[in-house]
Amino acid sequence: MSIVDDLTPINLLQEKEKFFANQKYNPQFIYEKEIDKKTLTKYGLPEKKVSDLATAIVEKTYFGRNEQDLFMLEGARISQQEASKKIKLFLNLHKLDKRFDVVWSSSFVSRAMMTSTTLRLRLPVDFHKEGLIGMIYHEIGTHALRRINYEQQPWYKKKKEFGFGEYLTTEEGLAVLHALIPHSFKSAFIGAIRYIAVNYSQQHSFVEVWNFLSKYIQDLERRWIVTIRTKRGIEDTATPGGFTKDLVYLDGLIRVSDWLKKNNFDPTPLYFGKLDIRDVGKAIQLNPNFQPQLPTFFTLDPLKYMTEIQKIIEYNMLETTHVF
Repeated sequence: MSIVDDLTPINLLQEKEKFFANQKYNPQFIYEKEIDKKTLTKYGLPEKKVSDLATAIVEKTYFGRNEQDLFMLEGARISQQEASKKIKLFLNLHKLDKRFDVVWSSSFVSRAMMTSTTLRLRLPVDFHKEGLIGMIYHEIGTHALRRINYEQQPWYKKKKEFGFGEYLTTEEGLAVLHALIPHSFKSAFIGAIRYIAVNYSQQHSFVEVWNFLSKYIQDLERRWIVTIRTKRGIEDTATPGGFTKDLVYLDGLIRVSDWLKKNNFDPTPLYFGKLDIRDVGKAIQLNPNFQPQLPTFFTLDPLKYMTEIQKIIEYNMLETTHVF
């Protein structure tokens, strides 16, 4: 089982019912097995400079706007049929239609998640026009293609043997960056909210995190998901702490955008596989003639790709951000 599976409470639905019946109740979670406290901070702890940046992004984004306004900026709502059609077109364009299945289900927790063989999408459909394309760029154009290229490397399933480090921060940072390309409004507010939620949860209870997020997330289901993501791994959620994985989205966005600025906005080396930025040189050295499969949103117009990335950097105040 994965870490996420281990940290998913087996009584999640029952505790959700109790909480929504009384929003002053801190859920009491039960897990399949005992959780090692070190697991909760595997992805580090919040950094003040990044937390301050996250707060600045959110305040800038929400100035004169609410959550509904932000989703309306993504364009018209998309039906399941239309979404499936656009997803399959993108898979076909990259010759991945026989490799990945597309499965819709109301039982999925995440709105979208890419596995080694399947793109899992949650029902009911919750996509607007730009958000759907952003999801496709995120899940298929980044996660799926990095996986395809990884499977062709001499270090495939031998990362420890070859000395490769943890890759998730780079993985999600690149995916978040690419998800923003089709958006006319370039705010990385979702990753920023997740960061400040993790930061807040380190000193507060489930109920306090829930109330803190109310000024940003009015939709109760979305707020529940963000709160759960930060407090999972804790049995008595009245206590501080929780899982810090959601730091990687903004951390990664900062690291990857900075790397792209220094490397002519060419993401090609980052597509050598599921690897961290710091291992790019090693990957190239091990397979110098490798030509990774790249997303068409880069290959068809590298200049437009650079322009869009620069807009994302500018809006999210990343031009002079050197926090690592």
